Amino acid sequence: MDKYDFIKKVVREKLNRSIAVDPQVYDVLAKDLEIKLEPILGKAVEYAQRESRDTLLPGDVVKSINFNAGKKSPRILIAHVTAGAGHTRAAEAIAKAVQNLYPGANVKLVDTLDYINTVYKKVYGGTYLALVKNTPKLWGYFYDRYDRDEKLDDKIRQSLETMQAGDFRDLLDDFSPDAVICTHFLPMELISRWKKKRKSSLPLYAVVTDFALHAFWIVEEVDAYFVANQEIARELTTRGATVKSIYQTGIPVDPIFATLPSPLEMRDRLGLKSDLPTVLIMGGGYGVGDMPGLLRSFQNVTTPMQLLVVAGKNEALRSELAQIGQTLNIPCKVFGFVSNVHELMRASDLMVTKPGGLSSSESLAAGCPMMIINPIPGQEQRNSDYLLENGAASILHNISDGAFYIESLLRDTERLGYMAQQTRRIGRKDAALEIARRVMDLAQLEA
Repeated sequence: MDKYDFIKKVVREKLNRSIAVDPQVYDVLAKDLEIKLEPILGKAVEYAQRESRDTLLPGDVVKSINFNAGKKSPRILIAHVTAGAGHTRAAEAIAKAVQNLYPGANVKLVDTLDYINTVYKKVYGGTYLALVKNTPKLWGYFYDRYDRDEKLDDKIRQSLETMQAGDFRDLLDDFSPDAVICTHFLPMELISRWKKKRKSSLPLYAVVTDFALHAFWIVEEVDAYFVANQEIARELTTRGATVKSIYQTGIPVDPIFATLPSPLEMRDRLGLKSDLPTVLIMGGGYGVGDMPGLLRSFQNVTTPMQLLVVAGKNEALRSELAQIGQTLNIPCKVFGFVSNVHELMRASDLMVTKPGGLSSSESLAAGCPMMIINPIPGQEQRNSDYLLENGAASILHNISDGAFYIESLLRDTERLGYMAQQTRRIGRKDAALEIARRVMDLAQLEA
């Protein structure tokens, strides 16, 4: 084979056929290509050696090309799982924070389930959603059992070997990140195994998205954890997590929560009455039970107030709630899916909803106390316990008589004021920004 075959092929494809080519042109091009390839290959080999690998990967070459072209943008992979919306929202918040603080960074946000075997993807995501929606007590049993029983925990981890996550490993090779941030334990486990097999020093960071720890979050090869509170930090240590650093940053919420105006300004912006107590009722990802029954309970209230009701993507529920809202003697606005939940929370004196890790963190960041309903056994029950113990929430057991308890709380201005104070004490509206800064510093990345 002629050593110039490749160069001749490129010349034929790119050059006007009416122009002849002197054979020495190929010598010049080959020499120029050799000069340009030498530093690219040298830096690519350096990247491979840094990871203790004896194989050059496409990602090494991509990073080397960018480096030699002066494009030294840090490559950040943020991995989540769509098992509930919270893990995804946390990942999106961190991605937005990184891009806000370091516009030159190359941020890749991925759902890990898109990179594993299709059958496992359906089983993994579908089983969780079916359990929490249809048999929450059974989910709570599994959640607590796997948290206590180390043998069962080991079996679950061993089953990951059969998940056929080759595409996810290929993603790591091709993108060749400078650091990985995980908001779910599944990508943490997969990357941990990848690091051990490759003997890689790739920085891996975990962001726990609830107010309590589960055994699944304790994974080897993690360089740092970002957690909501000191209880999780302590439990990681006492339960044997082999990690270099633990930071109490709070659960990451959209950076926009750090720039919200006062509640009165927000009510004015939304066209609400500034002098009325405002109650936000959120359906959540899985619904809150009998939302129509809860709304009907307001038909006989005597305390002046206004309601904001969010039904989410359930159009039939939104229509039913809108009809009920028209029968009330207090102002009531009913919404479907909204993209300005931060504004609704900030405008409200009280939010009635389920205690998901992200929705609770958003409520705290907005300075809005919570009234908790229908916590799912497991992580939501533990979140509920944390919020109640810290005085940032109350709990509603009888949804059909909800208005009575909400009305009583609104009248108790001293108690409601204390709850608002506690939300400000434990809320962290800048968590995503702090995590972004810490990761760039810990991984020694240049912005």
